[in-house]
Amino acid sequence: MNKLKTSDFVICLVLGAISKYLDTIAVDESWWANILHYFGNLFTRLGIWILIATIIAAYSKTLLRAAINTFLFFLGMLISYYLYSAYLFGFFPTRYFMFWGSIALVSPILAIIVWKAKNRVYLAFVLPALPMGLLLYLSLGMGLFYVYLSYIEEFIMYVVLCVIFYKGPRQMAASVVFSFVIAFIINQVSPFYF
Repeated sequence: MNKLKTSDFVICLVLGAISKYLDTIAVDESWWANILHYFGNLFTRLGIWILIATIIAAYSKTLLRAAINTFLFFLGMLISYYLYSAYLFGFFPTRYFMFWGSIALVSPILAIIVWKAKNRVYLAFVLPALPMGLLLYLSLGMGLFYVYLSYIEEFIMYVVLCVIFYKGPRQMAASVVFSFVIAFIINQVSPFYF
């Protein structure tokens, strides 16, 4: 697929609305509500959106399409998520919208990095470590002398990114090592905790 079709943008809008809907599911004793609540919790974390955006960017046909497709994905998600939120609760959380909107504005640059990491052999040793390191940061609790698993789902997403960016054993070993370095740096300097 070379272009993002209107139906793809509609899917992004629907995903944003579903994500917001899942936020509103009450936990009760039924297995169905618990499953929906689990997915609601998963979709409120950053990891799933990094994974989806990485897949969109990595498998776009061109560098330009990667940037456009990823931006439109986030734009569709934001529009429907926050309009649904405004409709549901009667207010518009401007601060959150501005934060996620700024991420959407930066997403084309990040998509270019991901596309080059997937499609340029000479960059495949270093560039995959950026999204991989971010997912590793989200999945692990890290300190100077300890590491523990915080979220198994984000760690599974990290493994999926390893598969997406795999070009060979040496390349992947270098990417994994660099991703740990990136995760540790993010852990030390990030003002946000996701």
